[in-house]
Amino acid sequence: MDLEANPLSSNSSSASPPVSLVWMWGVPLFAAFALAVLLASGGNIALFKFLNHLMAQAGDVLWSHLTTLGDTSLALMFILPLFGRRPALVWQFFLAAIFATLWSHGMKNLFASLRPPAVLQEGSYHLIGPMFEHSSFPSGHTTTIFVLAGLFCLQRLDNRLRFVLLLTAVLVGLSRIACGVHWPVDVLGGMFGGWLSAVAAIWLSKRWDAGMNIWFQRMLALLVTVSALWSVFYYDNGLPGTWPFQFVITAVCLGASIKGQYRLYKNV
Repeated sequence: MDLEANPLSSNSSSASPPVSLVWMWGVPLFAAFALAVLLASGGNIALFKFLNHLMAQAGDVLWSHLTTLGDTSLALMFILPLFGRRPALVWQFFLAAIFATLWSHGMKNLFASLRPPAVLQEGSYHLIGPMFEHSSFPSGHTTTIFVLAGLFCLQRLDNRLRFVLLLTAVLVGLSRIACGVHWPVDVLGGMFGGWLSAVAAIWLSKRWDAGMNIWFQRMLALLVTVSALWSVFYYDNGLPGTWPFQFVITAVCLGASIKGQYRLYKNV
């Protein structure tokens, strides 16, 4: 049974204007240009030190909570309210996750670059949380948050909401520099790969609808729900004081998913 013929696949925003080319390609083009300029100028380390020291003035609490939003275990929770309501978007998330994983892990293995704690002298930069030293490019957290932002921004949304989502993604990317565990080039690489993963997923989902099968949607809903419960009780992101934030987001997303999941499973 496909959801295309099911009321669950209805889209109340169909009257909204289509996504412009600026929104589709602006972010990855900016990231690619900025990345090229930064590499050509050799200013990666200098920019890291400037941003890291500047953002430290805002305090560890802000940046540790922002960076938590880019953690895959938490970012996955934002899919929960979509089950039983937006099956096409759920399918796009699944595809984008595959593309983003290939990008992030593929580039990390290819470049095997060192993170700031492995390059800079201890005390010369501000560190928040665990001292990671390897697999620097691209930033996985930034890739994840730009997958989410890209998928939502490339739906039929009000531009004001798009800007809020994009700003949030940028702040999460910057938080990786504020935490002292990624270079600016890593953040730009995550921005580039995460957004393009969303673009690729949307393009492929319109040509391949295998994930619209209701049994696939039910299986994915079950997996994500189990993952949500596991992350709340067993997962530790290594950032002190962020567990309540993680718990609240997970609980809200689980609660928001109850009605949709009921619709998804009620005819089993």
